[in-house]
Amino acid sequence: MNNVANVLVVEDEPEILELVSTLMRLEGHSVVCASNGEDGLRAFYQRRPDLAILDIGLPGISGFDLCGRIREVSEVPVIFLTALGDETDRVRGLRAGGDDYIVKPFGNDELKARVAAALRRAAMPAVGSARRDFTDGELIMDHRAHTVSVRGTPVSLTPLEYRMLSVLSSHSGQVLSQDRLLDLVWGVDAVEAAPESVRLCISHLRSKIEADPRRPRLVETVRGFGYRYATAA
Repeated sequence: MNNVANVLVVEDEPEILELVSTLMRLEGHSVVCASNGEDGLRAFYQRRPDLAILDIGLPGISGFDLCGRIREVSEVPVIFLTALGDETDRVRGLRAGGDDYIVKPFGNDELKARVAAALRRAAMPAVGSARRDFTDGELIMDHRAHTVSVRGTPVSLTPLEYRMLSVLSSHSGQVLSQDRLLDLVWGVDAVEAAPESVRLCISHLRSKIEADPRRPRLVETVRGFGYRYATAA
């Protein structure tokens, strides 16, 4: 059974807003709707939803900016639902703090599955919760406090990013393939994750923990094989 949640839907196209809100209610969720960024932000503060579905091309505050404002105060899952399907838009969405990105037109079952998967991931304990803290010359992960510091500066990660970094650091020095990372980070939701999910999550994680994301030293790409956390010297 799906987790019952309070879902915020921010969409300026009335037909899509009605469709998405109806689908969410049929899944048993309560829904609050808004048709522009300002009303969406106001609804977020008033209702404190468990998950947000955001269009990007909103009147007023864009979906990207709205996600950034949400991320200032909350780590609830954010799913972008948009006609912008280029990879640069997907990367920008993840860098804004999004957890998933669905391109219009979308299938009803796909949307319901992605929402259910995001809620399950949010409810899961951190991958490293039973592990000892991790530290090297640059990174400190306190699994009990669920905090991350890089080069002495606290870093705010989404639940998905935290799980990715926890998996990589706990396998420090080992090369993990995309399929292996899907299994370890997404778990039972791996089959519902988009094929590029690993690469985009890695890109977003690097933007937060690397001194120069264009020349990563902590999370390395091993071409043709996967990714490796390289313990700082």
